[in-house]
This record gives sequence, C-alpha cells and structure tokens, in this order.
Amino acid sequence: MKIAMFTDTYIPQANGVATSVSLYKRALEKLGHEVYVVAPIGPKDDTVFAIGGIQFKWEQNHIVPNSGRLLPLLNFTKQKKIEVIHSHAPFALGFRGLTVQRRLQIPHVHTYHTLLVEYRHYIPKPLTPSAKSVEEFSAWFCNMVNRVIAPTEKIRHELLRYGVTRPVDVIPTGIDVELFESDNDFDIRKHHNIGNKSKILLFVGRLAKEKNVVFVIQVLKALLEKKYDLHLIIVGDGPERASLKQLATELGVESSVTFTGYMPRKVLANYYRQADLFVFASESETQGSESETQGLVVLESLAAGTPVVAVAKMGIADVLVDGQGALLVEESLLSKFTEKVERLLSDASLYETMAKVGKEYVVKNWSIDAKALLLQEVYKKAIEEGACDHDFRDNVWVEIMFEEMKSIPAKIFESINSGGVKRATIKHLARSRRG
Repeated sequence: MKIAMFTDTYIPQANGVATSVSLYKRALEKLGHEVYVVAPIGPKDDTVFAIGGIQFKWEQNHIVPNSGRLLPLLNFTKQKKIEVIHSHAPFALGFRGLTVQRRLQIPHVHTYHTLLVEYRHYIPKPLTPSAKSVEEFSAWFCNMVNRVIAPTEKIRHELLRYGVTRPVDVIPTGIDVELFESDNDFDIRKHHNIGNKSKILLFVGRLAKEKNVVFVIQVLKALLEKKYDLHLIIVGDGPERASLKQLATELGVESSVTFTGYMPRKVLANYYRQADLFVFASESETQGSESETQGLVVLESLAAGTPVVAVAKMGIADVLVDGQGALLVEESLLSKFTEKVERLLSDASLYETMAKVGKEYVVKNWSIDAKALLLQEVYKKAIEEGACDHDFRDNVWVEIMFEEMKSIPAKIFESINSGGVKRATIKHLARSRRG
C-alpha cells in the first residue's frame, strides 16, 4: 500500500503524536508499504512533504502549521499514487486530508489522538469553546472519514457518545522495544551530578497543568521529609516550567530536582534505563500528548526495565495492570502514592520482580510491530470501502485559476509573434493600456 500520513506535528518535534507517526511509518515500511508524511516540518527526504509552520517563541517545540497551498499537495499525492490517507489531527492537516480525500477520491482514516475537551482552557476567554461544541466538532470531523482509530477503549466510548457513526477501531501506539533495550550512551548521574546512593525518580511529559507535575514534586517533598535519598528528574517542557521551578524552590527541594527540557528520544532512552522509578500522576490525559493518552511514557519506562507508580486514570488505566511492572493508585492522594513509591524503594525483591515482569508485559502486549499489523487491516478495510463522500468545501479553485492565468501572457505574446499581426497587435495593446 501507498500511505500518506497527514499530521500537525512530526519529528524532530518531541511529543507523543510525532513519535507515534514516526514509529508507525517505520513499522509499516518493514511490512513492505510505502509511507509518506505531510507535516509542518520533518526530515528532508522524498517521503516527507513539509508545508511549513510558525514556531511559538515561548514554547519552541510547538509549531502551528501554515495553511499551505493545496495544488502542490494534490500534485504530491497524485505523484506518489497514494491509496489511503491517515490524518492525525482534525485541524490544519486534517482539513487538508479532507480536501485530498474529496478531490482525488482517496479513502481516509483518522486517529483521534487528543481528548480536545480537556484542552479548551488553552483558548482564552471569551473565545473558549464549550465542551458541547468541541464534542460536536469532533463528531463532525470523524463522520466525514472512512474509519476512526481511538488509542484507548475509553476514547472510543467518548467518540460514540459524541455521535460518531463511522467505524471506530481501538489501536494503541506500540512501543519501540529495541530502543529501550540498547546500551546506555552516558551516565545520567555524572551528567547531572547526582550521587550514586540517591534513588532517581523520573517524570517525562509536557509541563502543563493537566499533567499534575505539582503533585509529583509534592511526592518528592514528602519522601525527602521521611529521609529518603532521592533526586527527581523532570524531562519535558511547557507553559508550567517556570512555575514548577518556583514551586520546587518554595518547598525547599530545588537541589533535589533537575529540569532537563525536551530531548531526543535516543537520549531519553538513557534516562528511562537508568532511573530507579517512573512517577506519573496526570488525571486528564491527552495525546498531543498521545504519550499520556495511551500511556506511552509509562510503557516506555517498563520496556526499559524501570517500574512505575502512577495514577490509574484515562489512558494509564487502559495500558497498565497493577502488579505487572507498576503499582497503581485510583486518585492522586499524597499518602497512597508515596506509600507505593516507598514499597518499591524499600523492597529489593519486589523491585526486581516488577522490573522483570514489566518488561515482559510490554514485549508481549505493546510492541509497535504487532500494532502495525492491526493498522494495516484498518487501511485494507478503508480501501475496500472506497473514499467516503462528504460536503467539506475548499478554495482550491482559486489556486487552479491563478495557475492558469500565469500562462495567459505567454500565450498572448506567443500568438502575436506568429505572422504579420505582430506590430498591429502590440500597437493595439499599447492603445488599450493608455486609454
């Protein structure tokens, strides 16, 4: 198959959706498919069509796609003989996917990565949309494609509640197991000047309010007061970074917390492998944060052999099983969460068992290669069905008219240069311009 993935975010951006698209591209190519990516940015090769984007000064990992011209995209899609579109956001590139679907009659699969209702607060008042309007928008978009993919069963139920009538398949993004089994490139303790006796707690994710990193820092404070020798490494960036650093200072734990910012996945794998425990307390996961919607970050930790303590909400509850490499709590209650961390830190036998069982659990249930086989079947069903009709409109006719008009002057002068009408025609044009 020849597949085009339309995504608002792609590598080298560091987030769950970009990672998901990159992993699936590689896994599908291993199965013999041709996979192309349409995104704001990406590696410079023949398989990526970059439309450009605007980078936020205050959050440089976040890029808003340009609208991009439609004709070059349509030509790219025709040239590559794309058989199925797979969109990964119902916005800029999602709309482009709908246009290509309609213009070229290509089947369209959409992954609903993000619970958009959880992100309404990023749109300032009075422009903040209501939850109902976001749900209706989500249903509207999903009902215009052939098939929808939900990363978790809970998100599938949400979409059905919104009014999605198209088939919804549940396929979580798989884990690149090989990456987390490789050798370490460097010693994170030496890199961050952390003592050999200190236990390292790790958090990975976007530093935003919904990720509940405040709670993680409070957990560190509570354990330090119990005389545990700990150091918390927070990997990621976001709008709450400054306030979180301020909180660490206010709580008197700043010397025990390291903020690394974003980092490439190959580098990040070193942190997963060398940390002693992964802690995660988000209660409203989303997949632009796909990593948290389906719990990719916790699964990556297990794949690296590092046990997890987490709040069992949304995507985390869908992917982790209590006792299978992780200890879970139902709510972010400080006493219960710290109790789970203490159990793993103080019981060496339990820790070793959890590390071993967790890695086996991921290999068996969450490898990217296994999930790519499921995705392949969804594509086949969409292709068998044929492009789904919809009434989404675009303005590509303006571009077509513009392209045609560019050739008009050349055609005029080509005609006036042929035969004896040359001089008269030029004089006529000159008179016309003057008067």
